[in-house]
Amino acid sequence: FRHEYGTEMQQLFAERLQHEPRLWLWFETLSDLGISAAKEHLQILHSDIRYGLRVLAAAPGFTGIALLVMALGIGSAVSIFSVVNAVLLRSLPYAHPNELVYLWSPNPNLKGVPQEMGPNVPDFYEWQRLSRSFSDMALFRPAVLSLVQSGAANRVRASFVTGTFFRTLAAWPILGRALGPADDRPGHEHVAVISDALWRSHFGAAPAIIGQQVQLNRQNYTVVGVMPKDFGYPFSGDVPYEESEFKQTDIWLPAAYTSAQKTDRSNFASADAIGRLRNGIPAATAQAELVSIERRVQPLYPDMWKGWTALASPLVHTIIGPVEEMLWLLLGSVGIVLLIAIGNTANLLLARAAVRAHELGIRTALGAERSRIVRQLLTESLLLSCLGGALGIGLAYAVVAVLVKLNPGGIPRFDTATVDARVLLVALVLSIGAGVAAGLAPALSASRAGITDLIRRGGRGISGSVNTGRFTLIVFEVALSVVLLTGSGLLIRSYLQLEAVNPGFSPSTLTFKLNLDERYNKPALRTAFYKEYLENLRNLPGVQYAGSTNSIPLSNHESVNFAYIRGFGESTSMIEGRSVTPDYRRALGVPLLRGRDFNGSDVNSKTPVILVNLSFVDQYFHGRDPLGGQVRIGMGDLANAPWSTIVGVVGNIRHTKLEEASQPQMFQPTDSDDNFALQCGIPAEQVTKQARAALHALDPVLVLEGVHTMRERMNDSTARRRFQTSLLTGFAAMAVALALVGLYGLMSYTVKQRKGEIGVRLAVGSSQAQVVALILSQGLRLTAYGLCIGLIGAFALTRLVKGWLFGVSTLDPATFVIVPLLILAVACCACVIPAWQATRIDPIQALRAE
Repeated sequence: FRHEYGTEMQQLFAERLQHEPRLWLWFETLSDLGISAAKEHLQILHSDIRYGLRVLAAAPGFTGIALLVMALGIGSAVSIFSVVNAVLLRSLPYAHPNELVYLWSPNPNLKGVPQEMGPNVPDFYEWQRLSRSFSDMALFRPAVLSLVQSGAANRVRASFVTGTFFRTLAAWPILGRALGPADDRPGHEHVAVISDALWRSHFGAAPAIIGQQVQLNRQNYTVVGVMPKDFGYPFSGDVPYEESEFKQTDIWLPAAYTSAQKTDRSNFASADAIGRLRNGIPAATAQAELVSIERRVQPLYPDMWKGWTALASPLVHTIIGPVEEMLWLLLGSVGIVLLIAIGNTANLLLARAAVRAHELGIRTALGAERSRIVRQLLTESLLLSCLGGALGIGLAYAVVAVLVKLNPGGIPRFDTATVDARVLLVALVLSIGAGVAAGLAPALSASRAGITDLIRRGGRGISGSVNTGRFTLIVFEVALSVVLLTGSGLLIRSYLQLEAVNPGFSPSTLTFKLNLDERYNKPALRTAFYKEYLENLRNLPGVQYAGSTNSIPLSNHESVNFAYIRGFGESTSMIEGRSVTPDYRRALGVPLLRGRDFNGSDVNSKTPVILVNLSFVDQYFHGRDPLGGQVRIGMGDLANAPWSTIVGVVGNIRHTKLEEASQPQMFQPTDSDDNFALQCGIPAEQVTKQARAALHALDPVLVLEGVHTMRERMNDSTARRRFQTSLLTGFAAMAVALALVGLYGLMSYTVKQRKGEIGVRLAVGSSQAQVVALILSQGLRLTAYGLCIGLIGAFALTRLVKGWLFGVSTLDPATFVIVPLLILAVACCACVIPAWQATRIDPIQALRAE
């Protein structure tokens, strides 16, 4: 347009400038320019797209491979970004979530106890009364209740909350009203707010639910509100050390603490607390204020319960922090896959540009400028990337759906991952960026060649800088795949090491918990029911041993005590303590190493006895015989606690996590408790049905919860590690496969380009083995360069996965030997077919073509 009309337009503009108002002329000219330029560019773009589609359709093999590579790279990146977006980037469903903090009350005197302990109820109300740094604060206590409908009971996740709970979170119902201070009083607490999920699953989303009564345990509650779809706080994993088999909370009830509960500090009854900071108040300032308040109330505590302080932790960081690094690592890994995909596409485009040398020469000879050539080739590259991106988005929808089903648990809002508008925008940006990145170098390289050279070489392609660029890209791809493969190799080695760990118990043991409701509000009633039920479990067909305890391994529950060991002194930190029935050890499959087990007479004996584990012996007896050793157990002053005699030593049990070595443990005899363990001789599913039937016969309102074999608990404990390792391994396999395809394509093209040379070599007497060695050496040389660069990068970047390693170091020799060998083996596979093809070249035909 400029060439045809530019001079005439300049002359016309100059003439009009002399006779017409300047301001109006400039306005008219620039307006026309904006319209005309846009129209011309759109026409050029339309022409380039039509031509590009014809070019791509004429080479279906090239187009299919390029689209597949782009779809894998963009689809993988979009899939993981969908998860990152849901967990890390999307705002929490509360107003101004950055103002929310968790309020903890750690005690430095209780060594070995996590600092994330909720405040004592009386202390919370003192904080609420005296603090000036918070606009609101609330207390909540998660629970599991039986929802009774038509005579059937289902367990639901509930939370007892103070009247300021919803106000603190600034979350309001879509139907009805929220709980308020007027509900949070004894005698007024029989009202409930339910979740959208429970409303739809149990009440058919009926608007008339407001005002209806529901039975929870043995009490009736009036539904006064229904929360929005995305509200279910606290979700599983939102509160440290409070994992739940339920994904979210479905019912909120008033806590309704009595005046005595708000003031009694003779014991420690904690609950979880959150607060909303006033505008502009940092968490550190609020924490200092709470510490000051806590100092004032410490004299009100008995000596054994003194030492409490305060800690304010940002809610967003507390919820997301444990998984943030893992998700960024996965996003970085999939970014490497995308870079390899871009490199592969660029390699394909370089080869394609070389093949099209004659065409480009003709276009240049006919007057096409270099910028026009670049524009055409970039348009074709963008066509490839956008079509590949569209396929990648379709792939992402499927992958995200699978990932949600494979949710390992413990990752907040993972279930909400979806390909939303933000993800689609990122996919578009990635597609355009990948197209430009993959096509720019080939376009510039092709446009630099001279007209004479382009026409003279015809269809035999362009050499020189094109080959150098392709070689560089292959080295780059190999290096990136080595980095990714090394990281995944370290995680795989860690996972195998963890799977080989002896947990100290039998994986086949069936476990569950039984919470009694308000009907059993006296200790004697609770004890009698648990004893009767345990006896019924022992008599079930297929049950070999049945026992109960206060804390099952890998259940996110812990009980600790202080101890004074005769001959050693007082323990420096709190020690894990268990109350267990006589058959519990056998039911759990824990070996007895020395001494004897508990028997029925030990439960109420006037001379207390205990069992200890091997770690306890190693730490506190230092070679002395533990049998007959004496220990005082309790809280606070142990001077008046009775001496308990050690009668047996059991094996170590990994209680909290499989990654953590067993800590010292003490076992005290009891005749009943609420966590049950069964060693079965028949499938666990059959025993579970029988156990539920036995409970229903005793009390149809009660329901078993947390029914899992220890193998299932072990799998849940390692689920996040397994999920992360599987994804990273999949990305590494994809990266290696893409590098393999790229190397194969390069070597095939090289054989074609060197066809004449190879024909001459064969004609003058070179053997087929020498030709194979020639091609293999070139491919393996490039692989070796990539290996060296990749290993250097892996040495530097493996520290990023250090926190997830178990039983291996970041410089694990096995990994750093296996990875290079695997890459070399893959490279040989990629080169062997082109090398074999080279031996099939007919020297006469090759020389005639030259």
